[in-house]
Amino acid sequence: MVASAAAPIIGGLLSEYLGWRAIFWFLTILSGAYLIPFLIIFPETGRNVVGNGSIPPQGWNISLLDFFAVRSARKSETELTRARSQEEQERLARTRKLRFPNPLSTLRVIREKDAGLLLLYNSLVYTAFYTVISSAPYLFAEIYGFNDLQIGLSFIPFGVGAMVAPMTAGKLMDWNFRRVAKKGGFPIDRKRGNDLKDFPLEQARLYVAIPMLIVGTAATLCYGWIMQVEPSLAAPLVMQFLIGLFLTGAFNCMSVMLVDYYPLSPATATAANNLVRCLVGAGGTAVITLMIDSMGRGWCFTFIAGVVAVASPILWVLLKCGPRWRMERRLKMEAQNEGNM
Repeated sequence: MVASAAAPIIGGLLSEYLGWRAIFWFLTILSGAYLIPFLIIFPETGRNVVGNGSIPPQGWNISLLDFFAVRSARKSETELTRARSQEEQERLARTRKLRFPNPLSTLRVIREKDAGLLLLYNSLVYTAFYTVISSAPYLFAEIYGFNDLQIGLSFIPFGVGAMVAPMTAGKLMDWNFRRVAKKGGFPIDRKRGNDLKDFPLEQARLYVAIPMLIVGTAATLCYGWIMQVEPSLAAPLVMQFLIGLFLTGAFNCMSVMLVDYYPLSPATATAANNLVRCLVGAGGTAVITLMIDSMGRGWCFTFIAGVVAVASPILWVLLKCGPRWRMERRLKMEAQNEGNM
């Protein structure tokens, strides 16, 4: 998220004064700056690798910090504990199968009732804030006469909002998770995680996402009419910050909920999310300039906010029917696994 705030600024400066080679090296350095912390701190969370978090991962997919933590823990382990951990590792290794990626598994996620509805709505939210950002260079150049560098600098408020959004949404989801767990009498295991089989995770995630969606959608509506009247620069930048904070935060909440639907195959759920949101977002990005020219700035973003609002009953359906659909899918998967044994 820090990169999302800084990249447009630096990219605008490099493209205007130094050319494409500078952009190439900038992107290479940026990729390295992401990869190094990833290898150092990013933990393995796949349940078919670490179970509920109590089993250390294999050596080839362990982060540097986890490596030192596991080595320190093994020094204090008893022989019995070490043997049990080794036995669990071997059991999980036997259940894992090396297979080629199957794109049909992503399509199966889309076909599920709860996951499909969530993917559809999440893609609309993604498209809403992406059309704001993708149209910003066109609008700021037309209204304020900005050059590339100035357009890059104008992305700062949105970048700051998008940077703060995951931290804000994460803290709120943690708080709401504890609240829902306490209300329902579910114990919280901070070390090994909770079994979400009977947990009302729709409430834990969507009760945070819904207020963010209301504010973010209202900010999108206001942004369109602000750009219509062409006020001082501060007004659209404030709206961009609110859109970046609240729509990105809501998107993060629903993305976490999608992974909760598929705890044993989070990569497949994430791939389905990326596929749908990028397809819908690409369509919105392709036509946003045409929509602005034909509908006007105000009515264009009113339409975009209206689409998100009209589709919002999907969240009510997920709150009401989501737990039952999750149980039906779990029972179906358990029956299939028993049939394969």
